[in-house]
Amino acid sequence: MKLITWNVQWCRGVDGKVDPARIVREAKAIADFDVLCLQEIASNFPDPRLAGSRGENQFAEIGNRLPGFHTVPGAIVDVPDDQGGRRHFGNMILSRYPVGQVFRHLLPYPVDSGVNGMPRTAVEAVIEGPGGAVRVITTHLEYYGTKQRTAQVDGLRALYAEGSGHAQQGMMVDTSGGPFHTRPRPASTIITGIVG
Repeated sequence: MKLITWNVQWCRGVDGKVDPARIVREAKAIADFDVLCLQEIASNFPDPRLAGSRGENQFAEIGNRLPGFHTVPGAIVDVPDDQGGRRHFGNMILSRYPVGQVFRHLLPYPVDSGVNGMPRTAVEAVIEGPGGAVRVITTHLEYYGTKQRTAQVDGLRALYAEGSGHAQQGMMVDTSGGPFHTRPRPASTIITGIVG
């Protein structure tokens, strides 16, 4: 399974141009990937809120440019705009292989007075790859504050341990197909993401 992880900074290149299509082209030029984990994807954050953006829905634009891929968006910033809509900012996983259960974990966000930052999430998708099921988790840890970043790393460790516990000791209890249906968690785990 070929996996790319990339902080695309709201699809903004070094030339200052925001272009989701270019992000997809460049990712394809890097490798014929099976899984693409992206950080800093935006929707409805036009310039000057995010420099160079026209407010495009990057979650949708990138997903539409990868037909046949399963798209797992994970916005952590979800705020109103001035026209009654919503603005979103976060991470995304795209997979050529089938996606089973998806989790969107809020990472710790302790108070760190006077330090810039925002809430962070870890998006998790159980992917049915050619070697069996694997948990793929992507995140973007806090850049500005060591206190928050340290708490988030501890949170990722806890998520890994929780999933491993389910993989080792979990049992099928409910097989009804409803919301309480027990879905196994694989032991294999890949955690991607960045600080910055």
